[in-house]
Amino acid sequence: MMHFSTLVYVILFLATLSSCAQQPEASKPVAENSMIPVSEQYKDVTDANFVEKMNALVQHYDEEPTYFLRPLQSNCVFEILVNDRLIYKEYTLEKLASPLNINYGILSSGTQEVTVRLYPIGDLIQKTYGGESKPVTTLPEKTQMNIEVVRYKNYNSPNVTLDDEEPIVSHSIPTLEGTEKFVGAGLDFFEYSFTFEAEVPYNIEGYRRGQDLREIPIEELEAQVIDYYNKMQSAYLTKNKDVLARAYFGDLLILAQTNYSNKSYIEEIWQETKRNLNKEGIEFNDLKEKNYQINFYGDGRLVALKHSSKEPVDRRLRGKSAFWFKFKNGNRIRAQFPSLDLYLPKGESLENLRRVEY
Repeated sequence: MMHFSTLVYVILFLATLSSCAQQPEASKPVAENSMIPVSEQYKDVTDANFVEKMNALVQHYDEEPTYFLRPLQSNCVFEILVNDRLIYKEYTLEKLASPLNINYGILSSGTQEVTVRLYPIGDLIQKTYGGESKPVTTLPEKTQMNIEVVRYKNYNSPNVTLDDEEPIVSHSIPTLEGTEKFVGAGLDFFEYSFTFEAEVPYNIEGYRRGQDLREIPIEELEAQVIDYYNKMQSAYLTKNKDVLARAYFGDLLILAQTNYSNKSYIEEIWQETKRNLNKEGIEFNDLKEKNYQINFYGDGRLVALKHSSKEPVDRRLRGKSAFWFKFKNGNRIRAQFPSLDLYLPKGESLENLRRVEY
């Protein structure tokens, strides 16, 4: 059964992305007709067999715990990372109505780290409600962020209810000792972290087998990321579903396993992913303009080109992937921002930079 909050997360992931069996070693890439580096273990993946292959690999257990966050903010906008992987971002005044599924960020049992990045609300009050209020360019003393971590032992059960929710930890924003004043008041950015313990039945290596990309000369790394992005653009423009299947398989397998997905859910994930290939009049962002930042995640083992999260920035692009395109939707022009984080397995050369593997 796929619940609403999980579906919302999958859409966010795709717009923005050990079991008991033995985990495969990081394998060397094989050549694609598009020359996009992919792992040898995914060389036989195609559009036609994507769902069957992934369904055969996803493990199921008597208990399939799923963890959620309930953030409640005031006087700020924010981003949330779990184990240094971006899970959610909110740059409006809206409150999250449903709890946020964070299992994708949890690769194994043990201590998990939640990182919260806070930003001022800027001119959101004026934009949202009108009036003559001045932009808020720093975080005020009354900035608030409260986060609850909760767990469901078997969230995918058709009989699950709110009564099955188990509180794990509750965390509030840091304040000055003896007061309720936010410790980061007056700053234009504030970041803090807290931890909690999680137990999951799988153990996924994923990006943790990767090199620390911060140790590579930044110019060389940037050139290789751009090279990969350009090759992926070609796959989109030629509507090559098989290339997309091989490139995305590993990361989507992590998403499917951490959500204990059934076959119909995997089918929905794949259909949502490749739907972008059917867009008409695709026109990609020109990376030559260098209107992006190089962002590292996963303790330096993941890299992505993204637009700034801090103002001043075009709100349409704020915090989004630099790998984006415009397309025609009837008489209107829309934009899509596929997630494209890259890693490099230990021992491999830079030209093998690619999407994450299971």
